[in-house]
Order: sequence, then C-alpha cells, then structure tokens
Amino acid sequence: MKVSYQWLKELTGLDWSVEEMAERLTLCGTACEEIVAMGQYLDKVVVGEVTEVQPVPKADRIKKAAVNVGSEKLELICGAPNVAVGQKVAVALEGARLAGGIKIKKAKIRGIESRGMICAEDELGLSEDHSGIMVLDNRAVPGTPLIEQLDLEDYIMGFELTPNRGDSMSAIGIARDLAALASIKVKYPTVELKTTSEKAADVIKVSIEDAEACPRFTARVIRNVKTGPSPWWMQKRLLAAGMRPISNVVDVSNYVMLETGHPVHAFDLDRFGSNEVVVRRAAEGEKLVTLDDKEHKLTPEVLLITNGKEAVGAAGIMGGGDSEVRDDTRNILLEVAYFDPRVIRRGRKQMGYVTEASQRFEKGVNPNDLPEASARVCRLFAELCGGEVLDGIVDCYPHKIEPLTVELRPQRCKDIMGVDISTERMVQILENLEFEVAECDPLKVTAPTFRHDISREIDLIEEIARIEGYDSIPDSTDNIGSLYTPDHKGDRFEEEVRRVLTGAGFDEIMGHGLSNGKLAELLNPGLPQIKIISPVSEELDIMRNDLAQTTLTSISHNLSHRNLDLRFFEIGKAYFPPDGDGEWIEEDRLTLAVTGQTDGNWREKNRPLDFYDLSGALDKLARHFHWPRFEFEPASVNYLQPDLSFALKFNGTVVGEIGQVAAGVAKKTEIKQPVYIAQLKLEPLFEKSHELAEFEPLPVYPAAPRDLALVVDESVRVGEITDLIKNLAGDLAESTRIFDLYSGKQISKGKKSVGVAITYRSAERSLSSGEVDDMQNKIIAELQKKFKAEIRDK
Repeated sequence: MKVSYQWLKELTGLDWSVEEMAERLTLCGTACEEIVAMGQYLDKVVVGEVTEVQPVPKADRIKKAAVNVGSEKLELICGAPNVAVGQKVAVALEGARLAGGIKIKKAKIRGIESRGMICAEDELGLSEDHSGIMVLDNRAVPGTPLIEQLDLEDYIMGFELTPNRGDSMSAIGIARDLAALASIKVKYPTVELKTTSEKAADVIKVSIEDAEACPRFTARVIRNVKTGPSPWWMQKRLLAAGMRPISNVVDVSNYVMLETGHPVHAFDLDRFGSNEVVVRRAAEGEKLVTLDDKEHKLTPEVLLITNGKEAVGAAGIMGGGDSEVRDDTRNILLEVAYFDPRVIRRGRKQMGYVTEASQRFEKGVNPNDLPEASARVCRLFAELCGGEVLDGIVDCYPHKIEPLTVELRPQRCKDIMGVDISTERMVQILENLEFEVAECDPLKVTAPTFRHDISREIDLIEEIARIEGYDSIPDSTDNIGSLYTPDHKGDRFEEEVRRVLTGAGFDEIMGHGLSNGKLAELLNPGLPQIKIISPVSEELDIMRNDLAQTTLTSISHNLSHRNLDLRFFEIGKAYFPPDGDGEWIEEDRLTLAVTGQTDGNWREKNRPLDFYDLSGALDKLARHFHWPRFEFEPASVNYLQPDLSFALKFNGTVVGEIGQVAAGVAKKTEIKQPVYIAQLKLEPLFEKSHELAEFEPLPVYPAAPRDLALVVDESVRVGEITDLIKNLAGDLAESTRIFDLYSGKQISKGKKSVGVAITYRSAERSLSSGEVDDMQNKIIAELQKKFKAEIRDK
C-alpha cells in the first residue's frame, strides 16, 4: 500500500514531518517500510517549450527539436513520436540524474550536438509510461523547475500491512491511526450531492441471487459525463500509489478506492445491455471477456455481475470488456458493493488474477458505509466530469451486518500490558479509533464494521497497547503479569550468536516462516512441505522447510535494489509435517550467507567475498563457544554447486551444510553474482556450547617446527592428510597447518602439491632432533603408503 504524505496531512491536519509520521505509524503496527521523494529525479529538470521540430538527415526515428528553456534555447535530439511544436515539455539539463540511472551529458548524435533530453514519465520516475514524452499544461512557463510546476514536493509512503488490517488499505484508514495517535479527528471529505429530479430507481433495478456471497449492492446513475484527463492533483495521488492515470472517469473510481478503501466500478450504462443488475454465481463453463481482452471459462466459484441475461463483470475482481467506460461514454451505472472475502478469493484464484479491488475485498471492506462512498464518487463525477447525478441510490441489502460488541475489563487490560493505564485513557483511545464505548464495568465496546479483526477482549487490549505505545510499556525481567515468560537458556545462546556474528560484520535478517512452494521444491526436491490452506498470497503458500529460501529471497531483493555487498545471517525455524500421527516438527536453524565485495581499506583492496569468508565466520563462532573443529566433507546438496558443496560435521555427526549456491538456483532466483551459504541446526550447537572450555598451561619446552612438501592425487583431501599426521604423532604434534596448495604446469596432470607445517612439542620435556626426525619419517612413510605421496624438496 502506497499513499501520498501530503494526502495524509490533508486528512488529519497534522504538521508532523514525514519521518515522524512514518515512525509513529510503524510503532503502532502500521509499518511504513519506505519513504521516497516524488521529485527525487527532478533536479535540473525544467519546463521547456518546443519552438521548432525538424527531421534529421538519414534518420527516420529521431528529430531535431528547438526548445526554449527560459534562459536559453537548446537544440535537442528527440525520438518520441508525439513531439510537436508548441508543446510544453519536461527537459532534463546537463548534469541531471534520471530514473534508471540515466545521467544527462552533452552528446553528439548524427553530427548534432544535444545538451539535454526531452523526458517521458518513466524517465522522471513518475510512472512506467514510455509511450511518448510528457506533455505539460500549456500555461507552464519555460524555465520553471519541474518540481515546482508539478507541485511534487511530496513523499510516497510505502506500507507493509498485516493481513488482518483491511481497513488500512486506504488513505482514510491510515489517517485514522494517525488521528488516534494525535487524539484528533479525521477530516473526512465532503459527500454532499446535488441531484436531478429524475430518480435512479426508475432507471435501474438490482437483485441478488446469492445474498451470502453478496450481502449488499448499491447502484447510482450519472448522466452526461464528459470524458477527458483528470486534474493534476488527482493524477499525482494516483501516481504516488503506483497507479497510472487514464481518464477522469476511471481516475475518479480509482481515487475513491484509494481514499476510502472501497473498490468502485463504473459501467457504460448505454452498453450495459439492460436496466437490470443481477448478481449471481457463474454457470459451469460460462464465458466472460474481461477488460484485458482475455476470455475466461468460469465455474460457480466466480460471482458475476450480470444484466439479467449475460455477464458484464466478475464481481470484486475485474469488469467485462463490453461495458467498460470509453472516450465516448456519456451515461454511467456506478457499482459500490460488499462481497464475501472468501468468495472473492476463490473466484480470483480460479480466474488467475490479483487486482487492487480483489485485494481489498479479500481483506474485508466496510458494508455499512457504501452509500457514503458512492456519494463521494458521484460528487467527483459531477465536479470533474460534468456529470448529472440522478436522485437516490438503489440499495439492495437483504440482511444487515450488525457491528459486534465486546466486553473489556479495565483491570485485565492493565494486567496484560503491565502498565497502570486509566480507564478514561482506554475509553479515549477506543473512541479516537471510532469505536463506541459504553462506560460501565466491564466496558461495552462496539467495534465499527470496518474492523473485521476485532472479536475478542484481547483484540481491544492490543488496540489500546499499540496506540498508547509499546515503547511506553516498561521493560522488566520480573514476573509482572500473566503473559510473563521466563528467560530460557536457548534465548541467551541465540543472543550470543547474534552478538558474535554482528561483530563479524554480518547483518541479521528476520523471516516470517512462510515461503513459496515452488522455490522450496527448486531448492530441495521431494522434501516434505506443510501447505497453507488459505495463504496470504500465492507466493507464500507453505511453511518454509529450509531457511535458505528466506536467505536467497532476501539476497535477490537486495541485489535488485543495488545493495550488492551482503553478509547475512538468520536464526529461525524450519517446519515439517508430522511423521504419521506425531506432532509437527519445528527445527531451529542458523543460516549465514555472503556475496559481493569486501569493504576494503588502506591495508587491503576490495576483493570478492568467498567461501573462506563464510567458513571464517563459522570458525569465529567455534572459537567463541569452544566447539570442536568443524569437519568439511564433500556432500551432494541440491541447491549447492557440486564442486563446492560440503556437509558440516561435529565429531562425525552432520550438523549442517556449506557451499556455493548452484548456478541454476541463482538464475531462477534472479541472483547474478556468486553467493556462498551455510545452514546449521541449532540444537547440536547449543548442546556443545554447554561444555566447559579446558585450558592448558603455556608451554615451557621449546618447539621443533618441520615443513613437509608432498605431491598427491587431486582427489586426496587435505583434511585427510592433516588427520593422518595428528593420529600418528598424537600429542607430539602441537599444531598442523596447510601453508601451500598448488596445481598447475609444474605438477603432473591430476596431481597437486601440498605444503604442511608441523610444530612438534612435548609438555613434559625437550624433544631431541632424533625423536622429531623419527616421527617425521614415520609420517612420510605412512603418507607414501596411504596416498602414494611423492615427497618434494622445499
């Protein structure tokens, strides 16, 4: 959900900065995920007037345009098909940086020097339209900064809403939370109407065949509209929400949907086919051609708007092509309805759509303010389209949906929150959220019908807590309420893991436990999945069975936003279905991933992050928690490259895997650079962290270092070599370290050279050179016997 900052200010009258508004909304649960300046690409972009257009020799697709930009006239090369003399256009001057990374600089094209560019809307970051250059109001003055001309000193606020808050999918819905936070009232838009003497009920009839699927349907009639462009103030707000302006009639419908949360649909009354609206289920195999010119073969899962004879639209999803509003539309039949969320969900899944309307109907709209939303649309039709609104509204509402009343015990609210909040403050918060409160003990709270999510006392307590402010609830480690949960050793362990990894330069990501079934099957074919019966979206239809799904999705998202150098970790759960009649399995796991470049500094140049940065982070954890050494054993992991895929072991027990993400998996997740990832089970790590570290006294006897260079087959793992040395030398080998690894022209094909540094030392006495030589020779003999090693002179 995206909405204009200035729109929210208009609805509330608040003078909070965009940052303060975003922070307060986020803290109350209406999470603002991003703030984007609408004019972020408009620096050094001005109004220009096209004074001359000439062809370019030997070029069919480009023209030379003379453009007055106020202070001077520029000759610019333009390839847009709609450029014409007399137009007021947006001109990016030298030094401007446009959307898509375009930097404007002087260029010579076909021998013509061009010192700027006439821009399309997508190049200015205003929309995705690249069909031609943006043509401005003819009253615009050349040389005026475009950000002033278009009044784009505004911000787009992007919200990540929870599934239960359908009321927040509108500017008014978000404004309600702001108003409650500031203890003020929302400034609702005017809905007063002037109507003609002709009555809508004499023109149109409405009947509902399935009142459970469509509890309420309203219709109005507007005559003599004039189709044209909508005013710029409306276009701005649509653009801020990510919607492309089309015409005044269509834009008014979309605007009111964004404003009130009610999807509305305008039919061309003259093309509707009758003066009767019938809402019914589709017949098996019935066909409908939608606005996008696609023909659909329907099932009874889909609810239809019909003219009594044939379908004219899929209710709550998309209108039909035959009755859509066009440039020559004069008379409009306006629909504002309430549909059962479950019906809309099943219908749009059957049709394969997710639309702005279906999203709102699925989350639930308010069935009891449809006439007000309809009046708002009609007022704007009259104001912006010259429409004449017929008197009255045809309102078919067979069984009224009544608001729910819930009891709230003030003392219970205090106990749950752990805060001594007065009953008066509770009442104030609830009334500011437009709940009705009867002050008795317990309080009788009537939830408005736009709040479908309120059904229990705990729901009301949550409303009070989020508006009062979670930050106002004091922290405590004491048992102060019925929801107190004592600290757990596992929690302390996880916090310590976080501390170590963040200290190593990793950023924590937090997954929500849901994932995409197709991605899960790609990473781990055949691994059991827990399917969600009613997923919040088609992309999140299972409980994740592998944390790599979340990690790769996060990496892909960051790379698409040009965050290229990443070190991520996550502590979370993977979920598996029960084995037989057992319980579902929740397994705690840790993932780490690196990709991109190191930061670089004066001592070390930038270099690609690689496998060893990842394994180094594991070593850091192992040292911190005094775990045994991780063992790396080649293993086949579906989503890892075969030549860089290892099982991680503790004393022979597999605790995880590590390697490079396979090229095929990276491609399908839209990752275009190497990614190295590790995933470990937390339980064995936690168990090992309980073991006390054993400290040894510092050595008092001298060390005897020896180096050993040998040539072995490439198939021999260096870990096997060091293990053999340790097993033979026992306590005499204080340390064994690989200092060189080489394969190339100076070594036979299929061979590699390995350099091993061995430090001999005894904790009880000084070793003689003879003892050390004997052990070294014993090791060499065993290496030759087991690995057919060739000993090289250093």
